[in-house]
Amino acid sequence: MFGSPVIIVKEILAHRERRAKLALGQSMSRALAPGASEELAAVKAERKLLADRVENLEAIVCGVDFELNQKLSKLIDEQRLLAESSVRPAPANVAPEAVAAGPAVGSLERTHTVLARAPSTSAALAPGDVLANRYRIERLLGRGGMGAVYLAHDEVLDDTVAVKVIAATFAADEAALVERFRREAAAARKVSSPAVIRIHDLGEARPGLLYLSMEYFPGRTLAEVITTRGLVPIVDCVDYLQQICTGLAAAHDAGVIHRDLKPQNVLVGERNAVKLIDFGLAKATTGVGLTGTGMLLGTPHYMSPEQVRGKNVDAASDIYALGALAYHLVCGRPPFSGDNVIAIGFAHCTETAVPPRTLRPDVPEALDAMIVKALSKSATDRPRSAGEFRAALG
Repeated sequence: MFGSPVIIVKEILAHRERRAKLALGQSMSRALAPGASEELAAVKAERKLLADRVENLEAIVCGVDFELNQKLSKLIDEQRLLAESSVRPAPANVAPEAVAAGPAVGSLERTHTVLARAPSTSAALAPGDVLANRYRIERLLGRGGMGAVYLAHDEVLDDTVAVKVIAATFAADEAALVERFRREAAAARKVSSPAVIRIHDLGEARPGLLYLSMEYFPGRTLAEVITTRGLVPIVDCVDYLQQICTGLAAAHDAGVIHRDLKPQNVLVGERNAVKLIDFGLAKATTGVGLTGTGMLLGTPHYMSPEQVRGKNVDAASDIYALGALAYHLVCGRPPFSGDNVIAIGFAHCTETAVPPRTLRPDVPEALDAMIVKALSKSATDRPRSAGEFRAALG
């Protein structure tokens, strides 16, 4: 279903490469003609640019293909679950107010319950379920790239926590997913900062069902803040960014790279308190990453050029993402946009973002300069650290 666009794109690229090789051969045959050396150099430069584009596009296409397959799998699973829930009565342990809230909420809770009772490794849970003989589920908080997050009561410590569990729709490669989940806990535990969510416990409730308990931090994502507030006042932008820099600096000092820094992975609570979350793509700088050959991991709107190309990333890639996040925060939109992830990826690699002050004159010059610097194509031209970025904020 999704294979044809990928095949067509690759065929187009292959045709262009063949044309480039032919042009190079013709230039070689005219090597003795006047101006031939300049023409040959131009052809070689064009061929190198084409090769770079092919390399970039192959990584992006592979990531798109993976994402589409995951979405298709999830859609099929959801359709099956909805069909099951339509013929099964709502279990007694579903809170009455959940059903009374309307079809959307009631259906969601009933679907979770069907999943929890189904004979599978599903991560879906219903209110009242007890996980690992310890965490009593209260309600769903949200879903993310690795699974679902629930509000729960820790009956051992008598405390409110957030519990993250792996979703069944992402268990196609269970070993890799389990490793990624364990890596999230290991990476986050290394980071100690008031601007980073604390990890409490990692365990396996039953075969195929891993959970991660963490600090519960009530609030909204920065993405939701931007959407609801429109242009966020500069004073608040600076406040948010200072805290994000603090958390990111603590992660880098602990040898941890986030690799998916974006507004959706920043929580904003009372009094503008900020917490970084979801180290699911994080990698210790001394360890081996989980990125496979040609696999694109991250979020296109905030990915550094080297990450788009599928290259190894380091702290400088997080700095680029910080610049893209800051741009989105102060301007109300990401630095680059496009009709698809391929277009967005190319933009990160080849285009220069319009300076924030051009779109919003009240952006301080120092902040404008730091965002532009963080979005440099070359990692060596970016700020040396999150601390340097924070220092420019005053």
